[in-house]
Amino acid sequence: MMMTQGSLAPEVQNPIIQSFLERRELTLSDVSYLINPEATHQHDPFLLKGVGRWIDILHTVKGQPIAIIPDYDADGVLSGTLARVGLSLFGFGDAYVYPPKTNDGYGLTKRSIDNVLAARPDVRVIVTTDNGSKAFEGIQYAKEKGLTVLVTDHHLADVAPCADAIVNPNGHGDNTYPFTHISGTAVIYKTLWAYARKYITHSDTWRDFRSLVLLVGVSTISDVMPLINENRYFVTESVKMLTHFVKGYSVERVLGYDDSPLHQYYRGVDLLVTTLHKYGKLKYGVDADTFGFLIGPMLNSPRRMTGDSALSFQLFQSKRVDLSDGNLLLPSDELYEINELRKVCVQKLTTALFDHMESAGGSPLDYMVFNARMSKGIAGLLSGNFTKKFGIPSIAFGAGSEGDNGTDEHVINIDPVGKTFMVGSARSPESFDLYGFLTGIDEEYPGLIERWGGHAQAAGITIRVENFERFRSVVSSRYADLMREHLESQETSGAVSPFDGEFILTSEAYDRLIQEGVTHAREAVPLHGHTSVFTNHSLWEAVRFFEQLEPFGHGFPKPSFSVAIAMQDVPRVFTMGADQQHAKLMLRNGLSVIHWNGAELFKKEGQVAAGGNLEPDERLFIVTGSLSVNRYNDTESLQLIVSDVRDFTQSDDSKEKGATA
Repeated sequence: MMMTQGSLAPEVQNPIIQSFLERRELTLSDVSYLINPEATHQHDPFLLKGVGRWIDILHTVKGQPIAIIPDYDADGVLSGTLARVGLSLFGFGDAYVYPPKTNDGYGLTKRSIDNVLAARPDVRVIVTTDNGSKAFEGIQYAKEKGLTVLVTDHHLADVAPCADAIVNPNGHGDNTYPFTHISGTAVIYKTLWAYARKYITHSDTWRDFRSLVLLVGVSTISDVMPLINENRYFVTESVKMLTHFVKGYSVERVLGYDDSPLHQYYRGVDLLVTTLHKYGKLKYGVDADTFGFLIGPMLNSPRRMTGDSALSFQLFQSKRVDLSDGNLLLPSDELYEINELRKVCVQKLTTALFDHMESAGGSPLDYMVFNARMSKGIAGLLSGNFTKKFGIPSIAFGAGSEGDNGTDEHVINIDPVGKTFMVGSARSPESFDLYGFLTGIDEEYPGLIERWGGHAQAAGITIRVENFERFRSVVSSRYADLMREHLESQETSGAVSPFDGEFILTSEAYDRLIQEGVTHAREAVPLHGHTSVFTNHSLWEAVRFFEQLEPFGHGFPKPSFSVAIAMQDVPRVFTMGADQQHAKLMLRNGLSVIHWNGAELFKKEGQVAAGGNLEPDERLFIVTGSLSVNRYNDTESLQLIVSDVRDFTQSDDSKEKGATA
């Protein structure tokens, strides 16, 4: 079967592609959409429950001063910016965007409302973005102040607060919208799109409004929404739009924008391009990773490091006069520098956490709930690093003050003296329903959690300090019970296997493992003996097909491949990088295996035995990762980028049990 961009054969004959499609429950029409998402694939915004009432109330308050209260994360910055620009385009004037601080509390709170009214006493209307569905106290307070409150949100919620109108595809019994996994920025975009459909007729306004989809795409990646359904359109269109900004970039254009909200938004995008160019981050072009690894973290960095998100909002509100001072640090440059500091802090804390675990001993389950001397904005990143390493959910609580990020020698599981509450962030593997897990704990142990909210893979949690040890015990024991049930189920079904990938690339080491009784339920792809990486045409065809399905991400993971590697079969290990920290293994079948920061793990050292001969390297690893085509000097080769490594070097006893190290 031969496939080209945008074309698909009527029947899939490639066994790897066929297995992939069956496992993901995808039809060829689904694949066609994934490869070529279009604007027509967006769902009708009027399917959102309550959107008609929301836009009609908005229309009645036209001319009244409006304030936007967003969340303080990247999705909040992007959704708040989109709301401001969209309302301006539709004739509502320049709405005030309140830059929230983490000590205000999450979203619409009494404190945030008081701060808004102190800054803009004439405000009569509050629009929330990426929050508000659980702001019962804050909305009640706003109503007592005589304010109209219009909520847009995407967080899971049951009981509705007393807002004048609410749009949330994940809340309050909204079963009308066909795809609920959209970002908070997407929700306000769809809501204002509904307003435009009913009340706006000018084509120029429509064109300018559609340019805001760039913000939606960035938020989709930064808020870890699944890359399926209409999210595919948001992301691919945003990549095209940012590429357009990059290709048409000039200093003259940056200085040529006026100070309307629309042009301030354009200026903010161009400032990002300026900074990313300066630091060499765009030399390979723009893709979804540009959003997930660069722009999203930059927008998140101020609130993580200082608890104040103002700088991120300022990026999209910079005025022409702000750029006239050549000595002034660009907001985009400042965001980049803060994000670099954030990386250093998180790395230090991660090292401290893993060192603490090693010295204290025990199982990772003993540490899946922990605190650290850090600001609460860093907690989610530390939790994410723990979950990535050990493959289990985790909850990290910040036990320091804002700006306190592991500066003390003792940083893990400290005694938070003088604190009443601890605020934390939770992360979980994609296969685990964190929201359902925490819901069960909250229902079974009322009062143990002070307040919480979030998604299936991420949540924010507040507990009382005196409840920390009990909370930790409940979480770890409850998860251990779930894991035990899961393992028993796997053993009963015979599904336990050291191979985690969707496919297994065979090798000589694979043959030896099979002979020793290791079983698996994965599809094996021949890649040794008479079939090398150069001659397996089905594998090459599949990898090229997978390239067409980019971008992969949350909810639509890249196909994974496992391969058993006996180090005695590896003729040479190369090291790469400025510090020789990366490893590249050249297998005998022609496959390159690359493990970033894995040089120490795969290092081959000749140890001389008593007889003078080199001792055999008996280490055996099972690595899992994604396949890609390496193109260099007009030649192509397949390489496996490692995401997970299992040391399967076994004793005789463990071989009999089929255990992994």
